[in-house]
Amino acid sequence: MKLTVAGFPLELPGRSSEYNFDFSACHQKFVELPQNSLTYDSAPIHPLRFSLLQPSAGFDPEEAKLIYRNEIFEVRRDKKDNLVFTQPLQTPRSWIFIEPSFEAGKIVFDAKEHEKIIDYPLKYIDIVIFSNWLANYGDLLLHASGIIWEGEGYCFIGHSGAGKSTLIRDLREKHGLTVMGEDQIALRKLDDRLMVFGTPWHETPEMCAYGGVPLKKIFFLNREAEQVVSRVDGSTAVIKHLETAFYPLYRPEIIGGVMDRLIGLNDRVGFFELAYKRGSDVLTEILKA
Repeated sequence: MKLTVAGFPLELPGRSSEYNFDFSACHQKFVELPQNSLTYDSAPIHPLRFSLLQPSAGFDPEEAKLIYRNEIFEVRRDKKDNLVFTQPLQTPRSWIFIEPSFEAGKIVFDAKEHEKIIDYPLKYIDIVIFSNWLANYGDLLLHASGIIWEGEGYCFIGHSGAGKSTLIRDLREKHGLTVMGEDQIALRKLDDRLMVFGTPWHETPEMCAYGGVPLKKIFFLNREAEQVVSRVDGSTAVIKHLETAFYPLYRPEIIGGVMDRLIGLNDRVGFFELAYKRGSDVLTEILKA
């Protein structure tokens, strides 16, 4: 069973007589998909293959060194340099071990308490895993919404409450545009092209799409801006990205690559500030910027 985000394929053991995985409706759009029009061909990423294991006697993952913790998840590093992810408040709690190459891993959790259909074992934490995996290549997740217009991607960045979801929902309703993502978009550099990809971490399937397209423009939402659209210089844009993007600061070995990717945006993408008021139609201004 394969879940692919931004060309990164994650493989879980297939369905069996013992259990089936219960994916969200959005995740289901990214599971075992055929090729489609939004897929951009490039050198393939080696799959991250997981095995599922029950906790054994003496199992103590907390022996691994803690490198990051917040109210939702924590990340550790064990003696073999594996990254170890977990959600302390999850019931039953699972532990995800991933080798440094991101080619193999194991999920340790107690499945005995579940019925025939069990929750997707990476529920709520796969976004953290993918952000780490992307960062290995200098790529990252943007805290952004995104639409597709004539085969190119337009992204809208802002903190929670800035209006990212409202804007793209209105554009979709008025113009029938494809929405790549409502709150997170993957940014990658492939064959010397900057690409943006849809992601599955959204509430409704209509607000995300599988696959990727070339990145055309990035807009930073600011309801207080004096003009509907105004240009933003590259250095300011990098700072705004650093304030909002998803990237693992707790892994200093990959931060240089992520910074190079952000700085490299300057010569390739137009950056703009966008003031959007509910009920207005700003598509023309977005396309003309």
